[in-house]
Amino acid sequence: MEWKKLHEHLGVELESDQLQDITKVLVSSYHGLPYDLKPIFLYLSIFPENNEIRRTRLLRRWIAEGYIANNRDMPVEVVGERFFNELINRSMIQSSKVSHGLKVDRCRVHGMMLHIILSKSIDENQLFVIKKHCNEVPQSKIRHLVVNRWKKRDEKLENINLSLIRSLTVFGECPASLITPEMRMLHVLDLEDTANLKNEDLKHIGKLRHLRYLGLRGTDISKLPSSLQNLLYLETLDIQDTQVTQLPDGIAKLEKLRYLLAGVNFSRDLLQKMPQFGMENHNSNLLGNLASCLYCYNAQSCEISGMDQFSVMVPEGIEKLRNLHMLSVVNVRKSKDVAGKLERLTNLQRLGVTGLGQEEGKELWNSIKNLNRLQRLEVRSESLDFLVNNKDIDATPPKYLVSLRLCGLLDELPVWIKSLNDLTKVKLIGTQLKQDDIHRLKDLRNLASLGLWEKSYKEKSLIFNDGTFRSYSSISMDWRLLKQLTLRRVRCLNFNNFG
Repeated sequence: MEWKKLHEHLGVELESDQLQDITKVLVSSYHGLPYDLKPIFLYLSIFPENNEIRRTRLLRRWIAEGYIANNRDMPVEVVGERFFNELINRSMIQSSKVSHGLKVDRCRVHGMMLHIILSKSIDENQLFVIKKHCNEVPQSKIRHLVVNRWKKRDEKLENINLSLIRSLTVFGECPASLITPEMRMLHVLDLEDTANLKNEDLKHIGKLRHLRYLGLRGTDISKLPSSLQNLLYLETLDIQDTQVTQLPDGIAKLEKLRYLLAGVNFSRDLLQKMPQFGMENHNSNLLGNLASCLYCYNAQSCEISGMDQFSVMVPEGIEKLRNLHMLSVVNVRKSKDVAGKLERLTNLQRLGVTGLGQEEGKELWNSIKNLNRLQRLEVRSESLDFLVNNKDIDATPPKYLVSLRLCGLLDELPVWIKSLNDLTKVKLIGTQLKQDDIHRLKDLRNLASLGLWEKSYKEKSLIFNDGTFRSYSSISMDWRLLKQLTLRRVRCLNFNNFG
């Protein structure tokens, strides 16, 4: 039946012979996939047509579903990346956004191929989609349930057997009381960017004991229920771009937690989110806003300062979460012995921190030198001077970093940065650097992306000499702030303006 619908859908635009030929090629491409790639490709039928799928979201969902088996020789993330790249190379999925390091950040499935795998998923009772004007009810048990632009919970849902569904994904508005204890086998709950999601809608979350992936990114959630501590199998907790600033007690019980993502993403999104927190003049005086927020953390009367609203407080017992690979963005201003706690998280590959004073900054770096797997580091502070002339850092810098993001005043770029041979991305906000600091980046042979964002460069002229960057690099900044830009025999720079 579904294949017939597909034929009718495509037949409007194509002649019969053309349609049959194209369909045969696409179906043959699917059947030609290796055994381990077929289920993860079929999984993409969950996402609507023209939806840009974030690579990391997809990989973490694959892991949560068990589609990527543990491999003694390589981490599941690496295996997942290989599967993803294989689908790209086979043109089964299309890249829609590529980072400057040539890694595909987002993808989509071609419309015709999506209809094929959607039809196959529905025919095999793997997937059911509830959407506007949908009157059908699945006649058998289903594995994946998708709610697409369906505003109210009505009798249709009452007639669906929810006890065996493994994933629930919502696009558009989230119906009230959608999440029920009946979904006891749920592994993935993905509500990313859904509208009208309220705190009370998560009241039954603690009863979903098999949950491995909880995606709340981009929703209006401001508080997580205390029952979250019951989710002992949870691997991904994504509350980025929400209003959550504090994690519930008992979070340290989630010892399988692999990805804890919170706060506002470090990028131009950071500036765009500021008006939501009452910082209306962020474009004209970002540094002043950041400084006033950060000064606030010394005041006893200020429970949550402006900057705190872009992060979550370090939870009690964080050192017990030794399976963590990603921890970002956490505020350490009230945490005792933060260095001693973080240095126990030896699996960390990505770390983002804020709320650092000078002493906390030095302690942080004492712990970072023990994090040998750390690849991505983000530091937000009123002053980043603890990064400069620090003998501990100079002696043992985090040499495996591929990405460094700094937000705050910095007198000069640290000398030890030159030794980071794997560094491909540097993003800066509020650093107030000078020409000599930019020149110091010339020895970074793998640097592919440099972001000089709000208040990161203080001079009115900028010079790039031949040999400043050894590889093809992209530089983004508001070029209107410069009076003079000089390029001397530079061949490999790509300039992006965001002003």
